[in-house]
Amino acid sequence: MKERMIPVTCPHCGHVFEIKRDTVVIAQMDTVAKKRLDDGSYFMHQCQNCKKMFYLYYPFLYRDPKKKFDLVLTQNKTIEQLPEDEQVVLCHSVTQFLLAFKIYDQCLNPVMVINKKKMLEKKLGHSIKFDYYDKKNHCLWFEDVAVSLTEKECKEILIL
Repeated sequence: MKERMIPVTCPHCGHVFEIKRDTVVIAQMDTVAKKRLDDGSYFMHQCQNCKKMFYLYYPFLYRDPKKKFDLVLTQNKTIEQLPEDEQVVLCHSVTQFLLAFKIYDQCLNPVMVINKKKMLEKKLGHSIKFDYYDKKNHCLWFEDVAVSLTEKECKEILIL
């Protein structure tokens, strides 16, 4: 939607280059970007020098006016000039942004999902990625692990 040249340094080999990337995406106008955000590949890049994959970090805005949320990848503490009737979520890393995307795109309660994620990570002893809410089976999926929700949690998980 809104492209700009982004200066990049490969974290593996130090190769310096510039790449043209979208810095603003509106959900209903770019279904390809939405799919890539959902599968986690949107910010991935392979260095042309060392061939290793890494996340590109740059200022980025994802707006979903229909679901009324804005996700912002930034180091700033505040963002102005966004619609007041939309939930604005500031993310300071690509992994935070991708998690927020999964949660807000599915209209889920972020506190509940993050608490379940932290409890599961503590139990497993390592980090795990959130995938989706399975309404039919009343559970949250984290990679290949399902976390069951109580009847009360099922009523509170969706925020519309």
